[in-house]
Amino acid sequence: MPLRDHRLDRAKGILIFTVVLGHLLARTSAWESDVLRAPMYLIYSFHMPAFVFLAGITAKSNRLPERVLTFLVFLFTGLPMMWVWM
Repeated sequence: MPLRDHRLDRAKGILIFTVVLGHLLARTSAWESDVLRAPMYLIYSFHMPAFVFLAGITAKSNRLPERVLTFLVFLFTGLPMMWVWM
């Protein structure tokens, strides 16, 4: 029986905390505030891709390195293109 990797659990916990923080900041009209806009952009730019990445790591696959590389290529090419388009 494989041992549980607690680093993944901690990473998921931190990501859940950032989701809650992002929602709390959004309720305070953070997009109009110059001070709170930067943390909001930071949180919303990485937390969902990070969840997808962690889900991919924990998935059982014999092609895991290829899947991680594909995800990273998409992350560093697709997301910037999406931000430019928006």
